[in-house]
Amino acid sequence: MQAVDSSTTNLAGVSLSATSESDVIGALHNILARSRVIISADLETPYSCRSYPINRSVTKCELDQPRISAVIKERQEQLDAALHEISDLERVMDGINNLYRQLIEKKDGITHSMNLHKRLVSGIWRLPTEVLSHIFVHCFPETSHISPPSKTLAPMLLTRVCRRWREIAVGMPRLWCRLRLYSSEVDNRCWESIAFCYDLWLKRSRGLPLSLEVWCRSDDSNTRLRSFIQPYINQISSLSLHFSPLTNWPELMFENLSALQELIVCAYNDSKMPQIAQSVSQLPLTMRSLKITFPVLSLHGFSAFTPLLARLTHIEVAIYQMNAVPDMLVLCPNLSSLTILTGVKQQMRVSRPITHQPSILTHRS
Repeated sequence: MQAVDSSTTNLAGVSLSATSESDVIGALHNILARSRVIISADLETPYSCRSYPINRSVTKCELDQPRISAVIKERQEQLDAALHEISDLERVMDGINNLYRQLIEKKDGITHSMNLHKRLVSGIWRLPTEVLSHIFVHCFPETSHISPPSKTLAPMLLTRVCRRWREIAVGMPRLWCRLRLYSSEVDNRCWESIAFCYDLWLKRSRGLPLSLEVWCRSDDSNTRLRSFIQPYINQISSLSLHFSPLTNWPELMFENLSALQELIVCAYNDSKMPQIAQSVSQLPLTMRSLKITFPVLSLHGFSAFTPLLARLTHIEVAIYQMNAVPDMLVLCPNLSSLTILTGVKQQMRVSRPITHQPSILTHRS
């Protein structure tokens, strides 16, 4: 066992230059034995307030002054002894606290060493990197996108288990291709910290296609966020945009999206739809999937996305009336999957024949 702090000396008659826990315990026993004498001492005298009559004459007190002075001297000696014992006890307590800290550190070291050696003989430690990589892929949460601060979820959680797991996780670009970004008003220092976290995450994707979910909350922060993702703009294959009613449509987000294949829009402002349709219609030829979860569209609002509709293969959209579906299909000749979101159960009535490629039609209320 390690010695206590060597700077502490003269502990109840025991030098602490090389004091062990047994010396501290022995000193504590000595202090307790001496302190019992002080604690058990009777402090009552004929002159105590509880026993000395108040109506005694002053003359009597003057005659007893020698005895009272002797009592005061005795009390001073008892006080000095009590203070000395308190001082010694404080030194012992410091030694005990020091020993306690050393034991806690020793316990932590033993636990760490034991866990390390347990891992060396465990089955999962012996798994090949390829097998662990496959397991890591299945550790992702059900949510479609991940926020970097989520240290309790994969892939960040995987980097905190051990050095080997961290090296494997960081070396797997596919683990770092999905990310949720928030554009909110923060000071420059806070934004630098957030941007560093985002940038570290996206760099680990190593050029693989990215799926980003962007929550637009203010115009100024949207511009700052757009500048941040600019180096990765050619990697974005899936983009999900959510913006509040008070936020302008972030047109800058649609510039140079040369690899975009899927767009998801959730706009809480009907008046923005013409502007949205104009921006979306200018997306590259790689665009194949469009999802508009809000607002609910009419046939006129849906047709505003022409000519993009002609090359889409998947559409998910909320509409007012199921009767508009046949006309929607006419606008989408290459469609292979259509998901309709409605707030009420409706039936589709077809008043005229429609020729279309084989498609999958899904109706979700």
